[in-house]
Amino acid sequence: MKNKNINEQSRQVLTVDSFWQNLQQNNFPSESNIILAYSGGCDSHVLLHLLVQLKKQLHINNIRVVHINHQLHSESTQWAEHCLQECAEHNVDCDVIKVAVDSTKGKGIEAAARHARYQALEQYIKEDTLLVTAQHADDQTETFLLQSLRGSGVKGLSAMPYSKPFAKGHLLRPLLFFSQAQITNYAKKHNLNWLEDPSNIDTNFDRNYLRKEVIPRLKHRWPQLDRSYLQVAEYQAEAASLLNDLAELDLSNILDEQGLLSIDTLSLLSVSRMKNVIRYWIFYVKNFTMPDGKHLDRIIFEVLPAADDAQPCVHWENVIVRRFNNKLYADFFQAGSNQTIQEVLNWAADKTFEIPREGGRLSKVVTTEKIGKGLSISRLQDKHITIQFRQGGEVCSPQGRGPQQHKLKKLFQEWQVPPWQRNQVPLIYVEDKLAQVVGYCLCEPFVADDNEPAYRISVE
Repeated sequence: MKNKNINEQSRQVLTVDSFWQNLQQNNFPSESNIILAYSGGCDSHVLLHLLVQLKKQLHINNIRVVHINHQLHSESTQWAEHCLQECAEHNVDCDVIKVAVDSTKGKGIEAAARHARYQALEQYIKEDTLLVTAQHADDQTETFLLQSLRGSGVKGLSAMPYSKPFAKGHLLRPLLFFSQAQITNYAKKHNLNWLEDPSNIDTNFDRNYLRKEVIPRLKHRWPQLDRSYLQVAEYQAEAASLLNDLAELDLSNILDEQGLLSIDTLSLLSVSRMKNVIRYWIFYVKNFTMPDGKHLDRIIFEVLPAADDAQPCVHWENVIVRRFNNKLYADFFQAGSNQTIQEVLNWAADKTFEIPREGGRLSKVVTTEKIGKGLSISRLQDKHITIQFRQGGEVCSPQGRGPQQHKLKKLFQEWQVPPWQRNQVPLIYVEDKLAQVVGYCLCEPFVADDNEPAYRISVE
């Protein structure tokens, strides 16, 4: 969906008709199921009222409301009850979801609440579903200014798009070309009953400070401020799209089948194109938080030119970028995640085990019964079997290499396993002997014959 005629749209008075006209001009898929993210505040309540009117006029089909209770305010339960009552009066189904907001991972409380909110909303958005939110032109101005003050590039300065893919469907901001004043006038005209969140007047929050102290002064001098920033954001979105197209072209020659970047090929690009393709790879391919300029420079000037045995790395929030074997890796990161795992798990054939992985993620050790190509069931009979992790000094006789034992450290080097992943590889022990390096090799003498029942142990 592409927005048209920003100047024309932003001058309209907000009515049901102008709202519907705006949707049609932007190719609104009226057959979609609609999920409204509903806070109960003035903006989302106006959006609810507008959608209900369109449903009555048979312009749209299904509407469902989701209210996220962030549990950050003493009255959050009462707010949820208010939302349920308002939706009941409009004959619209409403789900209330409680979320836990964690602001301890490098995010402020606003960003952490937004992350928790959208994560909870994802479960509702299917292929034929639109998530609609109530951001408006004033919100766009605030977002643009915040991004510019943070030194953002073209993606950040494109602020909030009118629509974008979200989960399995799309996210739509149908009020983006209407101002806060137009929305408030609509609410008063229709005698709507909305909530006032007291945190919205707390100027300790950057967005509120801009809203209360800065933007009114700018608008006094430049009355068309919102319209101008909408246009600038649109230009920046076009520039970001072109940069993404360029990144995709470059990435086609750099990205390997494992999703890693070839450092040799990457280094043939100019610094600007290297930065562009790395940003694209981290954000769009790996689905991680995009690095700021300082961390991106460190990747370019510290990680890329370093020797492999130096094991250089750069991390921000929960992302870490490293190099190994002339490849660039991006992974989840959590402090202490690369420490040796001391835990020993008693293995059982009918049990699925969860093990710690890089960045605190969990992988499952799964056992299935097959014929051949696994650990011999008969040779494991009545034996004490455990799942352990590398401590140092391990040896095994890999299948097909005869009885000679090899150091696991040397095998990992041979298999080109990155050093930071080696401590998380599950090791299957039968009594005190290494029987399998899960995901890499079976060890003699525990390998099943071709026609023999076997346990196939793998990591998901």
